[in-house]
Amino acid sequence: MKSIIGWALAAFGVFGIGLEIDKLIQGKAEHTIAGIILGAFFVLGGLALVRSARRAKLPPELRDAPVVVRPSLDSREVERAVLACAQGHGGRVTIAEVATGTHLSFTEAKEVLEELARAGACTVDVTENGAFIYEFTGLMPREPARAALKS
Repeated sequence: MKSIIGWALAAFGVFGIGLEIDKLIQGKAEHTIAGIILGAFFVLGGLALVRSARRAKLPPELRDAPVVVRPSLDSREVERAVLACAQGHGGRVTIAEVATGTHLSFTEAKEVLEELARAGACTVDVTENGAFIYEFTGLMPREPARAALKS
């Protein structure tokens, strides 16, 4: 019921704003600003009722949970975090290792690694189990010069 009343109030507000805009177009601008403000209050009040009705349908543990807002990072910071994680793992990482070693979700880590692979920063190996291993050759430990000459 709350949702229906909310949508009705929002529709009434939009209709009122439309009438005031029509009056402006016709040149009958008496109390137009007040009408637009009143219509906006109806729209906002109606949408608040709709939101309240939707939140009331949620289970109590979800309704009362605080909203966690993660700061958005730019692509450079994300790449640095992924490269630092790869360096910590000897230049070879999986998606899960990047997700656990950084602030990224599994899906975000996968997207960043695929983007780095397309850019040529790493190569992708697939294991027998089907796991994707991203190899950053520039971050892999180097052989000592003498060992490299002997082989």
